[in-house]
Amino acid sequence: MPSFNSIATALASALLASAASSYSRRSIAYLQQNGPAAKALNDQYASLSASSSCSDGDIACIGGQFASCWDGSYHLYSCPGDWTCAAIPNEWSSGTSTGCDSPDDIAWRFSQAGISETKRSFSSSPPKARSTAYLQQNGPAAQALNDQYKALTTSSPCSDGDIACIGGEFATCWDGSYHLASCPGDSTCAAIPNEWSSGTTTTCDTPDNIAWRFAQAGVSESK
Repeated sequence: MPSFNSIATALASALLASAASSYSRRSIAYLQQNGPAAKALNDQYASLSASSSCSDGDIACIGGQFASCWDGSYHLYSCPGDWTCAAIPNEWSSGTSTGCDSPDDIAWRFSQAGISETKRSFSSSPPKARSTAYLQQNGPAAQALNDQYKALTTSSPCSDGDIACIGGEFATCWDGSYHLASCPGDSTCAAIPNEWSSGTTTTCDTPDNIAWRFAQAGVSESK
C-alpha cells in the first residue's frame, strides 16, 4: 500500500520584517471561527471505515490515515513519521483542511479554538508553544529537500518507501516507481521545517503556511 507519508540562503532582516507583515493574516480568530466545523468533520470521520461508501474525489481520515476515494472505494495512505490525519481549523482563512499534521499542531489548533478534542487525544501532553528556533534550525534542511524534489519526475529511480514532491503532488515509491497523489484543496506538496521539534516533514500544506514557515526560518523557498 502506498505511504502518504506528509530551501539554504539567508534572508536579510528587512525581508523578514516584510514577510511578517505579509503573513499577518495568521489569526487565532480564524481558529475559533473554524474550530466547530473541524470537530464536526472529525466526528464524521470516526464513523468511517475503508469499506464505507464514497464518491470519487471524497477525502477523509480513517484510523489516522489519509483516505482518498476513487472507483467508489476509499484508499488509505499512512501519514509521515508520527503525524496523523485529521480535519483541522484553518488559521489563515475561513474553513477547514483535512490531511496529515503533527499531533502537537492539531492539539494546539483545537486548544486555541476553544474546542475540546479529549476523546481523540491528538497529543499525549498539553500543547506546548510553537518555536521559531526550531523553524530556523530546520529551515536549511527543508530547503535542500525541496531543491532535490525539483529535479525529480515520475520516472526517476527510487526505493520502495521513498517519499517526495513532484509537480506539487505527493509522491510515494513502490515497485520501484513514484506514484502521485494530488493534495487536497488548494494545498501543495513541500518539505517543510518542523516548528515543534527537530527535523523536516514532506507533506501537503497550504501555500500560506509553507511561505510563513520559511519566512520565519530565514531561508528562501528555492534557490
